[in-house]
Amino acid sequence: AYLDYMDRFFVFDRGETKQLESFKLTSFQVGGNCVGYVNYHGDLMVYHNGSARLLERTCPTEYLVTDYLMGYSINSVLKVFDDGEVKMLCSNTNGYIVEDSLIVFYDEVQQQLKVYHNGQTRVIEDGLMEWPIRSYQSGDNILAYITTFDNKFKIYYKGEVIIVDHNVQETIYKAGRDIVGFMNLVTNAFMVFYKGEFYELEAFRPESFQMGDEMMAYVTQEGDFKIFENGELVTIRTFPPDKYILKDSTLVFEEQNFLKTWCNGKVIEIERYIPRLYKITARTVAYIDINNRIKAFIRCQPVFISYEMVNDLEMVLNVIIFNVGVNTIKIWHEGKLY
Repeated sequence: AYLDYMDRFFVFDRGETKQLESFKLTSFQVGGNCVGYVNYHGDLMVYHNGSARLLERTCPTEYLVTDYLMGYSINSVLKVFDDGEVKMLCSNTNGYIVEDSLIVFYDEVQQQLKVYHNGQTRVIEDGLMEWPIRSYQSGDNILAYITTFDNKFKIYYKGEVIIVDHNVQETIYKAGRDIVGFMNLVTNAFMVFYKGEFYELEAFRPESFQMGDEMMAYVTQEGDFKIFENGELVTIRTFPPDKYILKDSTLVFEEQNFLKTWCNGKVIEIERYIPRLYKITARTVAYIDINNRIKAFIRCQPVFISYEMVNDLEMVLNVIIFNVGVNTIKIWHEGKLY
């Protein structure tokens, strides 16, 4: 979704461009299967499955659009737009987390912490006086958190709450889809929880680590650059990269002024220089090359996007958006330029 130079609101949907609003919006957010926005009048709207519809004739307190869900609150009322259907999750909440496929929220009336996932709501903590989470890290379908009252480190995954450790004031942990990386405070080992199983990866805390979809990349204290993927640990390099980014299922890193990626179990060189701007989403790296043109690296293959000199580059999911000339917006989607 985007605004043109007259602040009119458009959506690009699978090759078709539609104008949804003529007047400037308050805000909008693009998700995987819908676009949420607040129009000129302050109404909360959603574009889904080819058409726009009114959700609420009032401005929400907050709304969040993810790949699969749109969660929003009006004062203390929490609702979700899920695959064309609006559901009220809680009439009185003071805290919630919205991720790609789950929403975690505290029900003040019933004093319970609940999770909405796959169309169902479950209680994961009960008998609570207030928001019970001291800290948390969430992935698309997983929640890792430390409780406020009993200091337990827990993971919610696929309908189960797993107690990882007791008497935890704070620890280092991050989450991705189907995966949580964390420090074991008892053994001081670096661990990973992956699809219901625990693995010990290192005896000591890594220098840094990043999470993605079912994978994790990290640099050890000795400087080894490693990736945990498909349940296996692989050393990419025996020295650290200058910079690395793991986003979704794509790992990109800078090494000796080269831009490289990890793809199909091996290192592949994208460019023999560092582009001034590059964007990363699932299995796609788009960038402005040395001649100010758009190139991409998609599913381990180089793809030339445009011969025109560009002003800017953005990417939403695997849709590449760039600006040319005075203010012309072009969109590349599945091998075709619009």
